[in-house]
Amino acid sequence: MKHIVFIILSIWFAAPMMSHAQTTVSYTDPYKDSVKSVWDNNISVFKDQRIDILVKKHRDIQMGLIRSDRGYRVQIYYGSDRNEAIKRNVDFMRRYPGIKTYMVYTRPQYRVKVGDFQTRQDAVELYRETIALYGACMIVPDKIVVNTLQDD
Repeated sequence: MKHIVFIILSIWFAAPMMSHAQTTVSYTDPYKDSVKSVWDNNISVFKDQRIDILVKKHRDIQMGLIRSDRGYRVQIYYGSDRNEAIKRNVDFMRRYPGIKTYMVYTRPQYRVKVGDFQTRQDAVELYRETIALYGACMIVPDKIVVNTLQDD
């Protein structure tokens, strides 16, 4: 009997708290146009310009302008020496600044892959150039980044 009385009393007291109606209030400042605030000309916003780049890139990804797809890359290094992998990665970036490089560590090997090519034939020209520079190179299938926009 005490439990039933407690349940009824708790519902009776809690019901008004749970039944609040939502109201929308719109406020227009009548003095906004006529009186200028002291702070209108004194606020300066300082931000890093890289934030704008990140926001733009996120928007492009959400719109589907940058996506990932199956494709090919040229692998210019495969081995366990980390310093050699970094050296080849940096050397390639200096020689070909417009082509993206990817260094991946899959235990116990480092792999340096370059380029984002949709077909194997597109990767052949870069493969011929890199094999003359670095020796053992190969074209490997990989998940690539497809950018339908011009790179920044």
